Amino acid sequence: MRPLRTLAATALALAALSGCSDESTSPTETSSTPTESRSPTASPTPETPEEPALPDAATKATKAGARAFITYYWDVVNYAQATGDVSTLKKLSAPTCDTCKGFVANVQEHYAAGGVIVGGENRARITQVAKVSTSTGSAFGFRVEQVVTHEPQVIVDSQGAEDRRSKGSDDFTAYLLWTDRNRWRLDVMELR
Repeated sequence: MRPLRTLAATALALAALSGCSDESTSPTETSSTPTESRSPTASPTPETPEEPALPDAATKATKAGARAFITYYWDVVNYAQATGDVSTLKKLSAPTCDTCKGFVANVQEHYAAGGVIVGGENRARITQVAKVSTSTGSAFGFRVEQVVTHEPQVIVDSQGAEDRRSKGSDDFTAYLLWTDRNRWRLDVMELR
């Protein structure tokens, strides 16, 4: 699987998956008494995260609404990485966002092949928001400059092989469009 940070040859670098420990498990203990036996203890299973809810602020055609939407977008990316569920992520971006489509495809393909993604939570720090519109006013949106920090990640394939990634950050430019359906849509996401 291609690295998620360099995802989609079109340039979206999403560092998607993070850190498992290198701890090894010890063999199950056995008792020396023939009448006593111990069962192996089950290793804890990670909790399935809850799908993020769209914040009210992200439903407004304002600068604050655009900021809230970008934050929500990265929360949904984190959810998709952790669960393999890309249904909401698909709805947030336009067919014009090649890097968005590439990210969705990589997560889908990885989970469909029996792999998992551990960690790699993304957090966006928005550095600039600028209004964009057409000369006729028929389209309205914002250009959002952001630095996205990602935690360590591990991409595990169906055979258990691990691809470990370090903590890092990437700079992105996103273009959001307020649609005629009264909602934000991510039209372009580019790695700077």
